[in-house]
Amino acid sequence: MAKEVGMEFAFFEFLRSFYVDNRGIIRNRYREITKKYLDYNDKEKNPDAFLRTPQFEALEMYVFVKEFMNNQQMYQMFDDWSKRNGVFADRRFYDEAGQMTLYDVYSPKQYHDYFLQIKKYAEDYPNYIFALTMGLGKTILMATCIFYEFLLASKWPRDDRYCHNALVFAPDKTVLQSLKEIVTFDKSKVVPPEYIGVLDANIKVYFLEDSGTTLNTLDGSKYNIIISNTQKIILKTQHKEKSSVDKLFSDQVPGQSVLDDVLGILQEISNNDDLMSNQRFEKLTRLSQMGIYVDEAHHMFGADLEKALHENGKGTSLRNTINELSNELSKHGSKVIACYNFTGTPYINNKILPEVIYAYGLQAAIRNNFLKDTSVLTY
Repeated sequence: MAKEVGMEFAFFEFLRSFYVDNRGIIRNRYREITKKYLDYNDKEKNPDAFLRTPQFEALEMYVFVKEFMNNQQMYQMFDDWSKRNGVFADRRFYDEAGQMTLYDVYSPKQYHDYFLQIKKYAEDYPNYIFALTMGLGKTILMATCIFYEFLLASKWPRDDRYCHNALVFAPDKTVLQSLKEIVTFDKSKVVPPEYIGVLDANIKVYFLEDSGTTLNTLDGSKYNIIISNTQKIILKTQHKEKSSVDKLFSDQVPGQSVLDDVLGILQEISNNDDLMSNQRFEKLTRLSQMGIYVDEAHHMFGADLEKALHENGKGTSLRNTINELSNELSKHGSKVIACYNFTGTPYINNKILPEVIYAYGLQAAIRNNFLKDTSVLTY
């Protein structure tokens, strides 16, 4: 009896196996700076490398998706993989009989059915999930990825695969404080010494902690890292007819209040047709090639994570905000390069999310001594 290809199909595991089995061939397509960056963080080549194994493996997959797969959507990667098209058509990836057993798990029809399942969830931009269990250092991984993006973008500014700016979302003030590590982190631990000067000379950090903080990025500028919780960026809408006093304090943008910008007053979103943006959102739309990093995605979306990822953001103000930002950037001739979601688990209701690129679970972390095992003292 044939297997059923459901949402429990872990495509990311096959993708990881493909990378590991063909690492040498794949790396030949990488730029020299990328190879140096990876080697610097690889304990097998640099015994003093700072990153833990799960962090480095996640970085490998991050780079693989960008430089080998050219930021393809997950459904595009799966379609090419299952049909051996695109980069997967290279004969060097097969044995002498032309076989690669990783492809032959399901029938072509079953693969096509799964392809249709994951395609319907796609946004206008690539959406990836890195699922590392709590305590493995997702913030450091995020910083390492952003440094890599900016370094490559500084050398190849016309390559539209790389992020020129990074918007980092935190779910609340507690996690927002932990993201300060992106700013204070010693870059020399993950960035080769010869490239640190380039980053230090160009990176500008904006930490939107208080409601009254405005975003003062220069229009069209690059190498900005904007760290914020959702309420400091999120789109807002108007629920009722404005009073005469409200109208008195309104500027030229319909429904946009100057006082709202100064005080950071935000309201819930009632529908997608009545969206307005605050000052920070307007500033973001004037930046080029944006990478969006969602920290602790489960905390951010809560019970709505699957809806936020899979139902075009209906009812989730964060996904609405990201989608609208993507639309506005497109109007300005720019785009969201990708949205990178960092969370502790690749599962929702015991189903694997199809956007997962890399996952490292709690059991593996304890087994490999990255986290301590638990002992029950009493109950």
